[in-house]
Amino acid sequence: KQWYQRRVRGDSLEAKEETVGDAPQRVYPSSHKRNPVDWDKVEAEVVKQDEEEKPEGDAALNQLFQKIYADGSDDTRRAMIKSFQESGGTVLSTNWNEIGEKEVDVKPPDGMEYKKWND
Repeated sequence: KQWYQRRVRGDSLEAKEETVGDAPQRVYPSSHKRNPVDWDKVEAEVVKQDEEEKPEGDAALNQLFQKIYADGSDDTRRAMIKSFQESGGTVLSTNWNEIGEKEVDVKPPDGMEYKKWND
């Protein structure tokens, strides 16, 4: 019922900007009147915790590859995608000059062999 009343009155559930001093401050609607939650502060704390958290093992390696992909140029991204797809996930390269010229060979780990699905 409360949502319906807000829609009828035209109230928005989105954040509104209020100017306090020189900097605009976002104000969110809240049902908690005495101690409203400062969501910007909560967001800053979560971001800080995420930055401080150090993953281990496979998670750390995955995060490294994500960072390389996100921070890389278009050629780096293209090389990563092409090398990974053509090699069946056994090669990951960031050098487009090397990868772009030829097809990437499958290089399975030591002690393993590569077989196609239809064999």
